[in-house]
Amino acid sequence: MDNLRVLICDDSIAVQESLSSYLEAEGIEAVAVSDGESALREIGRRSFDFVILDIMLPGMDGMEVCRKIREAAEVPILMLSAKGEEDDRVSGLENGADDYVTKPFSPREIVMRIRTILRRTNPSEKRFLQVEELKLDLDAREAYIREEKIDLTPREFDILYYFAQNKNKVLTRDQILDAIWGMDYYGNLRAVDTQIKRLRARISIADVHFAIVAEYGIGYKFEVFR
Repeated sequence: MDNLRVLICDDSIAVQESLSSYLEAEGIEAVAVSDGESALREIGRRSFDFVILDIMLPGMDGMEVCRKIREAAEVPILMLSAKGEEDDRVSGLENGADDYVTKPFSPREIVMRIRTILRRTNPSEKRFLQVEELKLDLDAREAYIREEKIDLTPREFDILYYFAQNKNKVLTRDQILDAIWGMDYYGNLRAVDTQIKRLRARISIADVHFAIVAEYGIGYKFEVFR
């Protein structure tokens, strides 16, 4: 996903900043605007590889913006909304969106949705992440250790991928919570410990050269060793 440019259209500054920061950390250029008119101006000025579009916008709503973008470009569109009703999802897809995510969401989920949609439009770009004996299929969202598939829940996969991307770095519980659960999550930090305890049990296989290590009072580290 190198050299991608993504347009974010959401009237929430918190959402703009959270997504922009995460995308840029992934090496993706992010351009953020707060309303539909600004989004359409940006689409007219330069090319984008992907659009993240909120359905609830001031002035022109996201459905209309989606239709107008579709008239001008074939860029993939992921719609965001605080609504979860089936009619809203169907309406978004009927107006040209490629996928739909209900708030709250994690930035990592958005990145994975972007990858999935882009793989669908360009299958030759399928990617893997390999760390020692661990192999992650980012398209199928599957994990393997020495070619043996490890059964993971979607959230466990996200956590493992986040760790693998940040190998040998100490990650605080707050960092993990924001990356996986999202900034809008209001639960406590015990959710992190519970999920990681389960994940560690699933990947505890003899003679591998990696481990999720607890850093007392701070968080966790995906340690790679020889």
